[in-house]
Amino acid sequence: MMKFGISLIVRGDDANPDTLKKMAELAERDSWDCLWASDHLIMPAMKTSRYPGREDGELPGPWKNTYYQPFSVLNFLASITSTVRLGMSVLILPMRNPLEVAAQVAEMDRLSSGRVNFGVGVGWYREEFEALGFDFKNRGQRTDDGLEIIRRLWTERYVSVDGPFYRFTDAQMGPKPQQTRLPIYIGGNTPQALRRLARYGDVWHPFKISPKQLSDSRVTLDAELKKQGRSVIDFPIAVKIPLVFPDGASMRSKKGSQEVIDSLRRYQDAGATEFCFDILTETCGVALDTMRRFVEEVRPHILS
Repeated sequence: MMKFGISLIVRGDDANPDTLKKMAELAERDSWDCLWASDHLIMPAMKTSRYPGREDGELPGPWKNTYYQPFSVLNFLASITSTVRLGMSVLILPMRNPLEVAAQVAEMDRLSSGRVNFGVGVGWYREEFEALGFDFKNRGQRTDDGLEIIRRLWTERYVSVDGPFYRFTDAQMGPKPQQTRLPIYIGGNTPQALRRLARYGDVWHPFKISPKQLSDSRVTLDAELKKQGRSVIDFPIAVKIPLVFPDGASMRSKKGSQEVIDSLRRYQDAGATEFCFDILTETCGVALDTMRRFVEEVRPHILS
């Protein structure tokens, strides 16, 4: 069955515990599958890097001083929810030590009774890497090495690594995740991301991709999965796309909802099995209206 998740408001003036609580309570009441938190550690005043989520390379909105971190947000929500899953879309892994991340994610999975979706990406914001002292150019290899370390720490008693970025001997980590195989979502649309997915991931998590691009990329994905000896049948794909009603979130018009329904069906036909919606707002009221309208006017037609 198709799954639906919503991106939380973690930045801007309305990013606060009350907004997070309202979104989480509505998500549980209306049986949303997952709440997703995005990730950035710092926000320099000047930006020269192109944002890959838009053709013009610009951010969808101004960067504000407030940007809640995913571990803080999701651990908070774990304490006030019981059914909705909690995901990162996506954690920028090469800016962090994988040993620390492995422990943080495993502990969150325990504290939430096994409800974590671990989304991972390589990042795009060069200035952020430079400010944190990381080499932007080797972020792909750091991500691959980090994913291998994390999975091993979750499943093995002692882990030793002697690589270009990480070196340690007989490391132990506990607690292990509650889920037997905590799902790793690999973000990105590039050939490198698909190779990473085939080696380390459980779910493909492409961003801002068209149905045709999704369908075409599945050929590459299938080839990469076969190289790793993995099944290509019904491989899960969680697409992250905007959820915007053309006539406004608070309106109730058949035409506006039908446009959204038609768009999602095209993704469904192209192979999507899950949606992570970016609601493109930093306003709590608009977010809640969008969630309600989707549940009332769109979801019944996609599940059918």
